[in-house]
Amino acid sequence: MPNFMLEDVAGCLKEIGVFPLFIVTPGYAIAWLGDLFEFRRRTAAFRMALSVPLSIAICPIVTHLLGRFLGMGAVWIFYAAAAFAFLGAIVRTPRGLKFPKDIRVFTVAVGIWLVVALGSLIDLQIGDRLYYPASALDNSVRSAFVHSISTTGIPPDNPLFLPGRPAPLRYHYFWLMMCSLAELAGRGATARQALTAGTFWCGVGLMALIAMYLRLFLPADPARLRRRILAAFVLLGITGLDIIPTLFFLLLHLRGAMPLVMPSVEWWNEHVDWFLYTTLWAPHALSSLLACCTGFLLLWKAPAEDRRGLVVYSLLGGAALASSVGASIYVAFVFAAFLAVWTAIAVMKKWRRESGVLAMAAITAIVLVTPYLLGLGGGVPAGPGSSGGIPLQFTVRTFSLAALVPGWFRLGSTARLLLINLPLLPINYLLEFGFFFAVAVIQWRRWRSSGAPLTRGQLALVTMAATSALICTFVRSSVIGCNDLGWRGFLVAQFVLLLAGTDLVAGDWHFELVSNEQRRLLGFFFMLGAIGVAYDLTLTRVYPILADRGVAPPIDWMSPDRHFGRRTYAARAAYEWAQRWTTETATIQFNPKVAFQDTTAMLYSDRRTVAADLSCNATFGGDARLCAGLIAQLQKLYPAAGAASPGIQDVCSSLPIDLVIAKDTDQVWSDRQSWVWKERPVFRNRYIRMFACGPKYLSRR
Repeated sequence: MPNFMLEDVAGCLKEIGVFPLFIVTPGYAIAWLGDLFEFRRRTAAFRMALSVPLSIAICPIVTHLLGRFLGMGAVWIFYAAAAFAFLGAIVRTPRGLKFPKDIRVFTVAVGIWLVVALGSLIDLQIGDRLYYPASALDNSVRSAFVHSISTTGIPPDNPLFLPGRPAPLRYHYFWLMMCSLAELAGRGATARQALTAGTFWCGVGLMALIAMYLRLFLPADPARLRRRILAAFVLLGITGLDIIPTLFFLLLHLRGAMPLVMPSVEWWNEHVDWFLYTTLWAPHALSSLLACCTGFLLLWKAPAEDRRGLVVYSLLGGAALASSVGASIYVAFVFAAFLAVWTAIAVMKKWRRESGVLAMAAITAIVLVTPYLLGLGGGVPAGPGSSGGIPLQFTVRTFSLAALVPGWFRLGSTARLLLINLPLLPINYLLEFGFFFAVAVIQWRRWRSSGAPLTRGQLALVTMAATSALICTFVRSSVIGCNDLGWRGFLVAQFVLLLAGTDLVAGDWHFELVSNEQRRLLGFFFMLGAIGVAYDLTLTRVYPILADRGVAPPIDWMSPDRHFGRRTYAARAAYEWAQRWTTETATIQFNPKVAFQDTTAMLYSDRRTVAADLSCNATFGGDARLCAGLIAQLQKLYPAAGAASPGIQDVCSSLPIDLVIAKDTDQVWSDRQSWVWKERPVFRNRYIRMFACGPKYLSRR
């Protein structure tokens, strides 16, 4: 019996070891060649800390442009050259990579993060039962995209829709592109393992970026730098007061007033996802934030440089902003709005060099990212509100507890926004931000009481936070049902609040504006934030186990019954067999009538699908008008209960399918006269059967 959990640990560690080729050495080489932030005279700890976020900021746009216009061979040449430049820089450094003793703070933090990341993202195996975490809801789709990039190149195809010819992928895939490089370099690893390794390194990049901001953007007594960095790392492990409404909804469930238990504390309301949740569920959004903030750090430094340095910093800052667009359009949109406001401030204050830097960076970013944006518009739109781009709507941020207000259901949608959601915003944000809400209030009172004008750095941070908060409060995205703009765009304000809270926790502030009662309240908020994270990590990890054992209700996209663990084990065994015996470009097809999505197929198959659901996932690329014909053909294989089920050959001859899949949850499975039982499967177990569509599906390996 294979141990899939050990497979995941080994594969993820292998990919983690491969990733520095793409997000450490290039940044080191770039910083050395440009002597960014006096790089050549810095300590080894500083150099390595700068290299990670700088690589995450610059390499995606370089990879995209090289891959798109020159092919993947040029991409590999670039990273090989970066590796040689890295080795050359190490040789030319008198002290090499000799790290100081105080690096142990960062080392311990990275070690803890490694345990958290692997424990949260890999499969957990108990005998013949296998459990993926709840976060697989999002990561399964991105795993499919990672493998599509690995097999189809740049720009990639939509792996969830194959209407005859491949459909270009409409998605912000730049971070997934970096994971694809790791998948290709680490032969034998899966796309999901590469994505998990990328998630780990994204978290490392966040820690490194925080250290850079505390060292370069908010400098203080150097003797206190280690303590400030440690305080920031601690704050990464808390969330808002989400545990309070989460327990309230849990109580409603226990009393029979609510049919489900939410598998995450962030789901109780319109999301404000804090850093740990964002890293584990949406690392691409975090990578976009890292690119934005690294780019701004470069632009911040540029005005103090000579003419050559100003140009270098401006161009690199523009490249970082271009990378952020391809990693998450929503985060980049919010940051672009901030930069527009900041440029207006620079012009009004007659900061001519800074205005010139911002203009040069903006032009650079637009030029570099235009090919990617034009690619999003390729093909036929998938229908209203589902094509590329960012359709926006006015809103007042949703508050789930507002439904408890008397008369809520009698009001129209606009009246709810203005008469209920708007006045309840302070309570909404108190619960979502918790400790950081209090930090914002204290910092604001401190600045007002001082009577002094804001410094340039303080003004930038206030503008950054205010722009993010205003957009994410009063504007929502409508590309899909989820408000991704509101969920991801708030990361910009959250980064500012994290920096503001760092000095409070590190003890650098004077507390003349804070009473003893308020300090105790801050401690209470901090404790609730830590409890919320602990609850979230635990429940996200064990929810499928609890559902299998009858402690929690099953979720339909996981499993309709209490056989989740065995069914998942059987599915992974089947898809790993398919990986061994089919080509990388083979096409599988399961019943497209799914409860939200077929998570196991996306997680484990590393193969494309003709139609992954009844809408063919055309949101991610392709002409939605072609979907109906495909679904009509597939419904012959998977008819409704009581309908006749012909053989698979007609469908196989009309659609580009290599393997047809039947599962025990399909209606056709229960019909003993159907093709599921009359045709001969090439693979079978208790829960899944696979059938060849013609003789050419087998790999030549």
